[in-house]
Amino acid sequence: MIRRCVRPFRLAAPVLLLLATSVSWAAVIAPQELPDLVEKVLPGVVNISSTTVSQTTVPHGMEDFFQFWGIPRERKQSSLGSGFIINAEQGLVLTNNHVVSHATEVLVSFMDKKAYSARIVGLDPKLDLALLKIYDDKKKVPAGLKQVPLGDSEKVRIAEAVFAVGNPFSLQHTVTVGIISAKNRTIGIGPFDNFLQTDASINPGNSGGPLFNMKGEVIGINTAIFSRSGQSGGLGFAIPVNEAKAVIADLQRYGRVPRPWLGVLAERVTPALSQYYQLGATKGVLLYNLINGGPADRGGLRPGDILLSVDGTEVQEPNDVERTINKKRPNDAVALKLLRGRKTLERSVTMSELPPLEQLPQGTL
Repeated sequence: MIRRCVRPFRLAAPVLLLLATSVSWAAVIAPQELPDLVEKVLPGVVNISSTTVSQTTVPHGMEDFFQFWGIPRERKQSSLGSGFIINAEQGLVLTNNHVVSHATEVLVSFMDKKAYSARIVGLDPKLDLALLKIYDDKKKVPAGLKQVPLGDSEKVRIAEAVFAVGNPFSLQHTVTVGIISAKNRTIGIGPFDNFLQTDASINPGNSGGPLFNMKGEVIGINTAIFSRSGQSGGLGFAIPVNEAKAVIADLQRYGRVPRPWLGVLAERVTPALSQYYQLGATKGVLLYNLINGGPADRGGLRPGDILLSVDGTEVQEPNDVERTINKKRPNDAVALKLLRGRKTLERSVTMSELPPLEQLPQGTL
């Protein structure tokens, strides 16, 4: 089961498990310089507490009952995550979108126990990233912040040693060591799945925290774990930092990432689907519906069309389509090769900006 590694804030009795038979080779062969390296980066890693206030719906006719018994109509829910400073002068912190989305209050705390309020600068739900700005009581960026360097996730190698820093189970600034277990992992939690997999222990509360290489550079943002127990099973997943670097400027400038869209609902063409509906193709992406007035609708596409390629790139999954069009910007044109009945056609569609996700059917491209 894939779980986001954000931790709901609850007070619970601690449970200590003694594991006598497990040995981490990564911990055994960690370089002697690691403690010095960790000391340098810890001041740039933060713990994030977010509070979301939701309104309780009062059933019709029960208003007096709620008022008489003093039942609150607002419900507060807090969660804990991690993050790291990417720009000390501007007080910018990077974390996961799911750590702070819908939050009404965000508090950022440091290793030295200092804590500051933060406002959300930008959110990108599709990549699961959030950009925050911290400020002091005078609404200014606090002095003396330490930022961490960003590395190059393209250069990361499988079996390379790494370490994670975060806030698992409210245990602030916990450091764990491991290796990169795999690259380019697709785990089914978003259209841009391209995770670094690590066996460095990541648990609830690590969400948004950094995954460092042995140069002290951030190469990933810890985001999810695969676990049946809800705790680390040695399968942690981090967003490659290069993907984050590509959208930081948009998050800071627009408060979002302006993404293009086609306005289609689609599914993969399988041999069974092709045979049942006599589609005339055994692979490609079937458009089973169009958003009325969307770019594809305006561009002359029809339900039943099968996309074969987008901008010359062959597509076989809806995610292939989304990854390809995401390389462009709103108002760019995209070249589509499609099958309509027995005819192969080419169309050029001018895309517009993707509307808010809550306004669209799930799975819209």
